[in-house]
Amino acid sequence: MLNMRLIYLLLLCSFSNLLFAQEKQPSNAAGPNCHSLHVAYSENSGDSYNHLANGIINSASVPDAVKFKGKNLIYYVNGDFDKHSIYVSELGNDGKSPRVLGPIKLDGKIIKDAVDPDLIVTSDGKLRLFYYVGLFTKPVVYPKPNKFYSAISDDGINFKVEGVVAQLDNSTDPTVARLKDGSYLLAIPQGKELKITIMRSMDGYKFKKIASIRGGIPELGINSDGNPEILFQDQQGMVRQASTDFGKSWNTVSKNVLNNAPVGAASPSILEVSDNKRFLYYFSAKKGCTTDPTAYLEDKNALIPKGHKSQGKGEPPLGHKNQAKGEPPLGHGVDPKPKKAK
Repeated sequence: MLNMRLIYLLLLCSFSNLLFAQEKQPSNAAGPNCHSLHVAYSENSGDSYNHLANGIINSASVPDAVKFKGKNLIYYVNGDFDKHSIYVSELGNDGKSPRVLGPIKLDGKIIKDAVDPDLIVTSDGKLRLFYYVGLFTKPVVYPKPNKFYSAISDDGINFKVEGVVAQLDNSTDPTVARLKDGSYLLAIPQGKELKITIMRSMDGYKFKKIASIRGGIPELGINSDGNPEILFQDQQGMVRQASTDFGKSWNTVSKNVLNNAPVGAASPSILEVSDNKRFLYYFSAKKGCTTDPTAYLEDKNALIPKGHKSQGKGEPPLGHKNQAKGEPPLGHGVDPKPKKAK
């Protein structure tokens, strides 16, 4: 009988420990304040890239580089707690040496919850921005599909919001390319599923799903054959794939095009300098750096218990109606009812 009681107590202790482990809050991950932007260089049309420089911009994430009106520009998420929004810097001819131009404005306002920029130059010489509006500054309220917007600009700083172009659960980081037939591809990663959803649109405003592939944060582009290609991080490195049927199916061209990169390199963006020369921008997290779940909240008391009286309510911030709500990745808000460890 004594042995049976001992076994029962051991099982009870094990079960209690399991419950505690399940309900205990996960350790803080590394948010945009922990990220740094790096650059690599290719002289063979992007077949391979060699790491060029670390930390060209610190406390920055999710870069996207574009040539616009004779200038090489890089857009990114500013990870500083008080400056969180989409920023733009002008790059030197060396692909480095950024000069900050400032935060962009959407309908005349700095939108702190607008992130993950991706840009293309339109046929009439304007700059079109695709981006995600998350919940960095307000607590998460309830699940909704994540929404992706587009905006248009003449100067690369002041953008006019065009509206929602797509929505997809558990997703961030859009990337867009225009195909040779005039249609558009949109690729959106879904982090929890470790997959990339591919969408297509004839006008660039209404996208429909046509395929999905496995991978991390992607970058769409057009290869030398005029066909779409996609670059994304994987366990083996920075994978390059191409499609010959307008994005319906994809074949691996290279399992890793990025050499000597920092550990955790992610979110690639290609800046084409000439037919053969390209810069590749990406970010990685600083080792040991973490981000407090409330770091970007405007109201630091928004998570108080017993009714959460200070919790943000009403329409989303700064005019983005129907803003995505739910359980987004780190930095896009936090659960207003966090579980407590017993």
